[in-house]
Amino acid sequence: MIGCGGMSRYHGRIFTTQVPDAEIVALCDTAPDNLQRYQREIFDPVQQKPATFADYREMLKKVKLDGVVIVTPHAHHFEQTVAALDAGCHVLVEKPMVVSVEQARRLIDHVQKKQRVVSLAFPGPFSGEFVYVRGLLGRGEFGQILQLDAFVAQNWRGLTANTWRQDPVLAGGGQAYDTGAHLFNTILYLTNLRPVEVIAWCDNRGTAVDVNTVAMIRFDNGALATACVGGDGACGWDSQVFISGTTASARVGIHGGYLKHWNAKGEEVRYPHVPIVPSLQQNFVDCIGGRGQTLCPPIWGLRQALLMEALYESARTGKLTKVAPE
Repeated sequence: MIGCGGMSRYHGRIFTTQVPDAEIVALCDTAPDNLQRYQREIFDPVQQKPATFADYREMLKKVKLDGVVIVTPHAHHFEQTVAALDAGCHVLVEKPMVVSVEQARRLIDHVQKKQRVVSLAFPGPFSGEFVYVRGLLGRGEFGQILQLDAFVAQNWRGLTANTWRQDPVLAGGGQAYDTGAHLFNTILYLTNLRPVEVIAWCDNRGTAVDVNTVAMIRFDNGALATACVGGDGACGWDSQVFISGTTASARVGIHGGYLKHWNAKGEEVRYPHVPIVPSLQQNFVDCIGGRGQTLCPPIWGLRQALLMEALYESARTGKLTKVAPE
């Protein structure tokens, strides 16, 4: 594990309690307090004591590893993923994969060269709800997708105050690049459409990064989307993406866990059969063992980076901005 903060401990709990063929053998973090808390909360209950490191390069050099999980500030993902690949490891990396289109292209090239798995830790693609909606898309049941309406809202500004998430250098952006990454991944992943132009507005709400963002997107098939990323509201958490097609529509949460489906007659499909799929942690281990393929490979990191660079350029200039092709 590279990075041992709260999200990393979430992954650690799942690996140690729900993935029986996985063993966490090393922890790396520059903060001793994070390493001590990880040991206390995750490993003391199971009476294990992994090796600990302050430098991930030392960990990669000294410990024999099959895979690495990267849960660090966004700006570190590229360098750490490349180093793990060079050490012969497979990689599960938290979102966003990288913070620029250039990094995304270079990383995809490196993955192909090293012939290792890189899986993006978006929970949505590893949910039964996303697999269900992708099945509708694959069978052509949406007809032509015409419109998408998407939002996520939370008190992000307050929750992330005085952390690296509000540092534009370490985070690569603000709420649109943090929780908003799940929203934009959902839009792209569930439609398989390519955005061609975007216009966006951002409000920093007195911080160094974007907190509230509204974007309008046009896709290659003519479909239109609105995306609202709210980061300063008096709420806990809410999200949805509504996909409107000529012969079906669907509504999902950006992490999965919620689904509505309307058929060609406009009737809600009652009790849709949502498949049971392995968690992203189990899937990663299955990939390492040659028993599966990642449901969220690096191409989705590139597609998101392309959209985000255009979105931030539009917000900066106030103009409609073209999205670069893959």
